[in-house]
Parts: sequence; C-alpha cells; structure tokens
Amino acid sequence: MKITGLITEYNPFHSGHLYHIKKAKEITGADYCAVLMSGSFVQRGEPAVFDKYTRTRMALLSGADLVFEMPAAFSTASAMEFAAFGISLFSALGAVDCLVFGSESGNLEALKTAARLLTEEPPEFKNNLRLGLRSGLTYPLAREKALAAALSRPSVLSGKENLSDILSAPNNILGIEYLRAGLAQKSHLKFYTVRRSGSDYHEGSLPADRAVYPSASALRREIYRIFCLETGLSPEEKQNLLIERCHKHIPKDALPALIRAVPVFADDFSELLSYRILCGVPDDIAELSPELAARIKKSVFSPLSLSGRAAALKTKDITYTRISRALLHLILNIRSSDTAAWKAAGYAPYARILGFRRESRPLLTQLAAETSIPIITKTADAAKKLSEPALSMLEQEIFASHLYQTMKCRRGGSFQNEYTEGLIII
Repeated sequence: MKITGLITEYNPFHSGHLYHIKKAKEITGADYCAVLMSGSFVQRGEPAVFDKYTRTRMALLSGADLVFEMPAAFSTASAMEFAAFGISLFSALGAVDCLVFGSESGNLEALKTAARLLTEEPPEFKNNLRLGLRSGLTYPLAREKALAAALSRPSVLSGKENLSDILSAPNNILGIEYLRAGLAQKSHLKFYTVRRSGSDYHEGSLPADRAVYPSASALRREIYRIFCLETGLSPEEKQNLLIERCHKHIPKDALPALIRAVPVFADDFSELLSYRILCGVPDDIAELSPELAARIKKSVFSPLSLSGRAAALKTKDITYTRISRALLHLILNIRSSDTAAWKAAGYAPYARILGFRRESRPLLTQLAAETSIPIITKTADAAKKLSEPALSMLEQEIFASHLYQTMKCRRGGSFQNEYTEGLIII
C-alpha cells in the first residue's frame, strides 16, 4: 500500500485542489491520499471562510481518502512552523510514504537547492541577510535577496528562472519550508511537487473560463460580496447566489457540501479583538513582538475592525499577514510558552481525524499499525490517550473551534460541538 500526503487549507476547496489530488496520486502511484487540513483558522491570520466540517466534506467528496486536522496553534503560524507541523505529523504516522505540494516553479531541484541554502546558511548568506535587515528590509525580502546573492555559480535553474523569483512566490516559499522541515527532522518522506496553474495566487476576480483554475482569494472575495454586500436577500437566496456564481470553479461532487454552509470572515471577530485589547495585551502572545504590542496599546480606544486595525498597524518592517496572525493569536490566547512546549513535544503529538471515505478503511488500518503518535477519532475520549502537552494542544484547538462556531451562529449557522460532532464518513 502506498500513501501520499497533502498539506492544505482548502479555503475554500476548488477545482485547482481537485487537480492537486488527482495529480498527486498519478505521479506517486499512490493507493490513498491522506490530507492534513487547517482547522477553523488559516495561515493568513483569519478564520477559514467555511467551517472545517464543510471543507472536509468537500475534500472527501472530491477524492481525498482521509482528512486530518491541523490545530490553530500551527495552522496560524509562520510558514516555517506550519510546514514543520505537517512534516512532523506525516512522518510520525509512519505509513505515509511521500508528500506532494504545489508550487509556482514546479522545479523540485531548484526548491531543494533553496532549502539547503536556507538550512546550512553559509557565511555569505548570513552576512547578506544581516545587511538587508539593517537596511530596513522586511525579513522575507532580506532573505530573498540574500539567497539570490549567495548563488555565485550556475545551478539547477533553467531558462529565465532564478532563486529570487522562486522565493518571492507564496507556494514556492511554503514548498521550500516543507523541504527544510524534512531535512531538519530527517524525515523518511519522499517529496514531489506539482506545478501550480491557473489564476495567480493573489488574483482578485474569478476566471470566466471553467477550465482555468481560480485563486482561493478570488473565491473568498466573491463569497464575501454575496454574504456581506448583497442587500435585501434572504439566506436561501444568498445560498442560491453562491452556487450560481461559484459552481464553475468548485468541483461538481463537492457542491452539495455547500448547502446551508454559512461563511465566517475576519471582521466578524472585531468586537472580540477590541475586548481582548481593552483587557490588556499579555507579554507572551505568539508572534506578538514587544514593538507591535506597544503599537496596539496606543490604539486601545480606537473603534477599528480587525482588518482596519491590522492595516493601521502595518509598517514597512511588519507585514500585514504577520500582524493579522498576531492579532488572531491574541483573540485565541495562543501563548509563546504553550507553542514552545508543543514544539518540544514534537510539534504533532497526536493526529486527529475529521473524516474519511468508507472504501478507505484499509488506510486507517495501516496508519493505526504504523503510527508512533495517538490517532484521535473521538474527541471526548482523547484525554485517555494523550500526554499533558498533547491534551493541552487539543484543548486549545477545541476552544478556537468553539469560538469560530459562535461567530458562525451569529451569521445564522448552527453550532457544532467539538465533543459531540462525529466523524464525517462519505
């Protein structure tokens, strides 16, 4: 039995993700595809547009065999920590043979070259990085320029491709972090990449052609327009409009999962963020630097939305996404001390299943036989299986999920209790 792993957000699931699943099975010859998906919150520092149960159902209906949950502490972390959790989980499961990730480049050897440089950090690279930071560049841009400068001889790159271009593309960046995590953890996983095609990652509008894969950003914008900007429509009419406008870009088999689905948006958490700031900003919120904390405290009484506050706090040294993650960590009370303990416990001290396909039961059997970490299928019984650090991570995730569900209820959705919600079985 051969099992391939995918690390995903599916925010929301669309035709490009279906292509990724099919291509991953094709190039690896895998019998099964196991997916690790961000739970209620995503790496941009925002809530997922649809809840994890809806997105799990969409993935399973479209060919994924099994969906694991990535908890909020790492699904909302930096690319490095996000990747480290994913590689740790799939490595610990034992039975997963390989990981297939999407990239703008499609050039695995080039991405491996970048990963090795960033892991080994030769003197020239470190010096150029230091100079870049001193000149006022953000860390990502300083790292990008230092990496390009460190290449003094021809490499595996071809045509007009260069490592500076590679490191500035979001899926390439994440792919490099997967490869770095594989090196750091001495993982047995074999890595493959599928070249990303279709709309640009940041494309703001949906393509007219069904054959062109959309960007998830464009889909989220369209969903926001339907549910927040279209006035005078009933919930049923908004649901119908959602299907009408997005059906070309969401796999046909996945569309039934969107029936009665209620979206959640970042600014739904604005009042909660203001409350948390008024209560005082703790010193050890994950990714919240002392400088950013000081700036937040200066705007305590500003009646801003979450997105408005993030925009107001943005500087040339701190990216909007990093600020959004820090603000979300404040809302969710994700502490640096807790994440440090969870990393010390191996990043992924358990694997929680959200759903699976019935015909994939042999996959579950194989995973259970080879895993070195507990596999959670029933949250209410987790305390009997987990160590203290693992249980605290799960409890933090349950808190985050219930907060998400509360906001979904405010929009007219139903509350799904983490202790009683069953596995999704297709």
